[in-house]
Amino acid sequence: MIKTTAILISELKGYVNPKAKIGRMVENGDLFPIIRGIYEDDPKTPAIYLAGSIYGPSYISFEYALSYYGLITKKDWPITCAAYGKRKEKLHETMFGTFTYRDIPKDAYPKELVLHNENGYCFIMASPEKALCDTLYNSVPASNLNELKDLLFGEIGIGKRKIFRLDPAVIFSIADLYGCRNLHLLKSFLRKKYGRNYTAAFKDNTK
Repeated sequence: MIKTTAILISELKGYVNPKAKIGRMVENGDLFPIIRGIYEDDPKTPAIYLAGSIYGPSYISFEYALSYYGLITKKDWPITCAAYGKRKEKLHETMFGTFTYRDIPKDAYPKELVLHNENGYCFIMASPEKALCDTLYNSVPASNLNELKDLLFGEIGIGKRKIFRLDPAVIFSIADLYGCRNLHLLKSFLRKKYGRNYTAAFKDNTK
């Protein structure tokens, strides 16, 4: 279970020097530092459970989320997370794994997030559609639809059929919040594929 220094000091208030006790617990393998001031008592805890406690506000997105949903095949991604107002990408190397944090626009940040609860841990992840939008926002801008396709199916590595598992109505509802050329082109791509009635076409395509 994740514990901060403050929580541990409260739990260990019966000791003369709680901070020294924390140090001994680390040395004895009873506590495992995640980052300064935050600990985990189980070294086998999956990294995905810890991302939100390392840097926030944040949620899991980008390549890790796309892989989690089976939209890209590569599996060995670090835990990739979205944040806002941080400007620079943050990287945290820990004994539990590597965690990266990239900015997205503030207005887009709270949309299409899914709360997961597993084994007593909670973590927040983007929906598949949101993960794709976040990834395109952080990618080099495409100049036209052909370049967008190269980006989607080449650089990002989404399967050409898998992209049509996504709900285009969700993408249309959030794409403009990014103010991003790649998202504008994605909307054009979906309109061209499905026509005006893109929601009905999407349902027909997945039967």
